[in-house]
Amino acid sequence: MTRRKVTPEIVEEMRRLRGVGLSYGKIAGRLGLNPMTVYNHLREKERPGLVEWMKRKMGLK
Repeated sequence: MTRRKVTPEIVEEMRRLRGVGLSYGKIAGRLGLNPMTVYNHLREKERPGLVEWMKRKMGLK
């Protein structure tokens, strides 16, 4: 099995497909990727950075 490089274009397609309601598994099937790869790339953008986390913890926005 060969690994497929996940380009920014592929990540954008993942986001588009997720936006229309497809599951991680269905997105992975369409793009020929592992579902965990899709999950990891999409979750990466959803996690707040340290600064945002600290602001929320301190009650700042």
